Parts: sequence; C-alpha cells; structure tokens
Amino acid sequence: MNTGSRLGVHVLAWAASIPALNVLLTALERHGVLPVSGDIVAAVAMALLLWAVLIYRHRVPHAVRAFERGLWLLAFTVAMLLVGATALFAAFWVTVAIYGL
Repeated sequence: MNTGSRLGVHVLAWAASIPALNVLLTALERHGVLPVSGDIVAAVAMALLLWAVLIYRHRVPHAVRAFERGLWLLAFTVAMLLVGATALFAAFWVTVAIYGL
C-alpha cells in the first residue's frame, strides 16, 4: 500500500467516525444515559482535531523546503475541511433517518 492510499484510508476512517460518533452520542442522550453538553461536544471535537493532526504528521509526505511543507499543509487542511463538512452533512441526515427530527 503506497503513501497516498494509506493517507486516503486514514482520512476516510476519520470521516466515517463523525456520523458514527454523532449517532452514538444521540443514542446516549435519547436514552438518558449521558446528557450531551458543551463539554462533551468540545471533547469529541478536540479528539477529532487531534486525530487529524496525527494523520497529517504520520501520513502526509515530508518536504525539505518550508514552502513545500506549507503547500502540503494548505492542501491537507482544505481537503480535511471539505471531507469534514461532507461527513457532518452525512451525520445530520443519518441521525434524522434514525431518530427523526
């Protein structure tokens, strides 16, 4: 498996975890097990952000020049924002499909 494939697999796993976490937290809240508060949402968001940083650190190719590193960081950030927005959109519709509005 080459570097691009590993990067893609990690990004897809990160994106798939967003709807899964949303459904899990919604289920816990609906059953009264865990009321979802701002602290819990912030902790989940920080965990996803840390995961994205680890993906960048371990899977994005290293560049010698600072300009190339900046371009890789910019491309990775834009791609992760687009993937994250799509995963958030999917999370909303999956939750609506399961639990209704």
